[in-house]
Order: sequence, then structure tokens, then C-alpha cells
Amino acid sequence: MASISFTRNRILILGLALIFVVSIYIIMFRVIDQRLERLNRRILKEVSLEKSELVQKEFDDFDRIFHLMGLAADEGQQEFMNKLIEQDSVKQFLVAYSYWKSESGVYSKKLTWYNDKSVIDSIFIQTKLFEDITSATFIQGENGMYLRIHIKTNKGVLQLILDLYKFNTYIANQNIGMRAYFELYDDHGICIMHPDLTHIGKKRKEAIMSYPIRDSVILSDHLGLEVLLEEYKLNGIFSDSKFFVNVVLLMTADEVRDIGNTAFLLGALGIATMLLFIFLIDWQNRKAKQLTLRNLEYQKEDALLRFENLKRKVDPHFLFNALGSLQQLIGKDPLQAKTFVGKMAKVYRKFLSRDESGLATIKEEVVLAEEYFFMQKIRFVDTLIPLEINISPEAMTLHIPRFSLQILIENAIKHNELNKEKPLSISIIETQGQLVVRNTVLLKNPDIDSAGYGTQMIAHVYDFYQVQGFEIQHNETDFIVYLPFIHIDSQ
Repeated sequence: MASISFTRNRILILGLALIFVVSIYIIMFRVIDQRLERLNRRILKEVSLEKSELVQKEFDDFDRIFHLMGLAADEGQQEFMNKLIEQDSVKQFLVAYSYWKSESGVYSKKLTWYNDKSVIDSIFIQTKLFEDITSATFIQGENGMYLRIHIKTNKGVLQLILDLYKFNTYIANQNIGMRAYFELYDDHGICIMHPDLTHIGKKRKEAIMSYPIRDSVILSDHLGLEVLLEEYKLNGIFSDSKFFVNVVLLMTADEVRDIGNTAFLLGALGIATMLLFIFLIDWQNRKAKQLTLRNLEYQKEDALLRFENLKRKVDPHFLFNALGSLQQLIGKDPLQAKTFVGKMAKVYRKFLSRDESGLATIKEEVVLAEEYFFMQKIRFVDTLIPLEINISPEAMTLHIPRFSLQILIENAIKHNELNKEKPLSISIIETQGQLVVRNTVLLKNPDIDSAGYGTQMIAHVYDFYQVQGFEIQHNETDFIVYLPFIHIDSQ
């Protein structure tokens, strides 16, 4: 009996022990399973957040390029805009743009560009700017589906047209959708980004819930699997849109453990990704600056070329007229002829001198203008009123474009009738940080514009030094040119 009792007690103890151990194992595995599930969910959320940030970084790059294009559009630099497109990834899905400048509250189209004019939808060819420029707008075109985006600039609005199919293809090719896929809807619920292109342009099947959606596990109609649905707020051009990240719930316990083993690698990868983006942004900024500097260099070379062309035109013309006047003067007044030769040598020496800056001090320009006018006065005598100059000594050290005063005096004499009854009057007056060159008007041919090649060259120099204020005005009695001072120490 004792033996049987011992056996029963032993079986009971063993059974209780087995039940206890099994219970402990069940509880332990349940706890582990719950922790793995929470860890799995947390990792999934981290993956979701990481994916949204990667997408946001892509969009940040687009924003930066589009805003650079807007700055270039304000300055009319369409060639620079097209270079930005050609050298960036946006060229893969940007199909058209137009720039609308605001003038007194009214927008007018100034710049237009199409990637392929032969297949461009007629819907993009518009004569006025749409009233709603606050958000992205879906467009169903003849040849596809598009998104209209407006970028507000300092002087107007840059309108961009994106091909949605090409846009989705570009995002898919970036390999940022591993274990996840993205959905993007405009403020009307129209799909503009989805891995299944048949969804593009259609409304979301389920009603879009109020922002934000968090920790929602749903059955994906795209994959037929359960996914973790998270909604994120995007910045930039898609700030008014609804952005969803769907992460598949297929990560096993082994994969969770693998994440722990590869945490260092993922961290290094994240840092490398961040550094890469920083490098790309810095590289793109430096590239944009290089393009700007190159453009300025081209302008400078063009300005110098215009100077040289002008000098080549002026030299023979000046010599021919000067020698003709000298020939007449030698017989009449040899002493005056001697003075004339000295003035002629100084003026011609100035023409032959080189200065790559394209600038001269006002004092140098005034001296050249007086000597040149002296020669013309000898030639045309009483048909010219003595030159009027009123400039302060302080202003004499400042700069204006080379030959500008001589060019304006020559233009005044060349384009106007010269007679004793109505002699030509020319004045050079300093006022409010600029020189005002004024001459009376009695045009030989009223149909010919007296502002020609020389004034264009002057304007080009002001453009190069980015100095505003150069202006030409004329009426029935006066021709007026405003020459702002150029402070080269601040350039």
C-alpha cells in the first residue's frame, strides 16, 4: 500500500510539476509572443515612419528645385530653369510649366515650356491663371493623367504639370517601398500616387477618415493581406494632400530577432542615407551656384565683346569725321587746328585703351565728353550750345559704364537736325545718386529710334553689375537718359 501511495504521490507530483512547467512555458511563450507582437508592431511603425521620411526627402528635393525654378522665372532666366530640369530627377515626370507674372494684381503668362510639344494636351494651353492656386489639382488629359502644382514666387506664380504615371514610376524605382507601399490623395480624395496605376485618378474606395490615422490594421485591397495603415502630414507642395503608408504584417519572430542583430547596420545605413542626402543637397546647391556664376561670366564676356564691337565701329567713323574737320580747320585757324589735334589724340587714345571691367570714373568720362564735345563744337560751330555739366566733386570718383557720356553726346548730334535757329542743347546733371543726360530733340527722321546699339551696350553693363535704375525717356522736346552710379567696392 505504501508503495502504491508513493507511486500515486510521485505521479501526482510529476503531473503537477509537468502542469507547472507547461504552464510556465505557456505563460512564457505567451509573454514572449505578446512582446514580439508589440516589438513587431513598433518596428512596423518605425518602418512606416522611415518610409514616410524617405518620401518626404524626395519631395523636399522636388520643392527645392521647383523654388529655384521660381526664383529664376522671376528674373526671366528660362535657360537656367531648363538646365535645372535637365540636371535633376524631375525631368522624368515634369512635362510642362508656365510662369505667370503679377502686374497690379493681374497675372499674365510670361514663360512657357513643354517637354514634348507634339503630344502635349490642349488642356495645358491656357490664357489665364486658375483662381485656385493654393493646392495641387488633378487633371484628366487627352493623353494621360496629370497634376497641376503652383509655386508662389516673389513676382508671380510658377505653374508645373506633372505626369502622374511617370511620377509613380519614378517613386517605385527609388526602392523606398520595401515591405510597404504608399497612397497619396489630393484634398478632393482623388488618388495621385499608388502602386496599382489603375487607382490613379479615382477616388478612394473607403471614406478618408479625419487626420490623422494611427495604428489601423486593415485588409489591403491591393495585396489582399493585412497591413498597418499610418497617415502622415507632408510638407511642401503636397501639404494639403492625404499621405498613407501601408506596411505588410508578415514579419516573423526570426525577422524581429534579425532586426536586433542588424540594428547597428541599420543605424549606419540611416546615417549614411542622411549624409548622402546632405551631400546631394550641398552638391546640387553648389551646382546651382556654379551655373549662376557661369551665367554671370557669360554676361561679362558678352559685355566686353559688345565694347570691342562698338570700338571697332567707332574708330573709323571717328577718324573720318575728325580728319575732315581738321582739314577744314587747318586753312582757317592753324592755332585752333593744333588744339584740335591734341584733343583728337586724347579721345582716340581713350578709345584704344582696354579695361575689362567695362567701367570708368565719372571724372574720366566727363573729361572724355568735354574733349569729344570740343571737337564736335569746332565742326558744327553755332549749331551746338556749350555743354552744361553740373556734378559734385564727391561724385567724380564714382563709376558709370565706359564711353556712356560720349555715346550719348554722339547719339544726340547724329540723330538731330543741327541749325543756328534751334541749336542743340546737351546737359549732364547729377541728381539723387545718378547722372541725368538730357538733350533737346529735333530728329532728322522721327521714325528712327535714337536709342541704338550704344545705349543697349550701356544697359547690358548695368545688367551685369545688377544695378537698377538705368532708364531712357523721350518726348517731343527732350531725350533723357538716367545713369545710376555704380559702387564697385560693394560688388
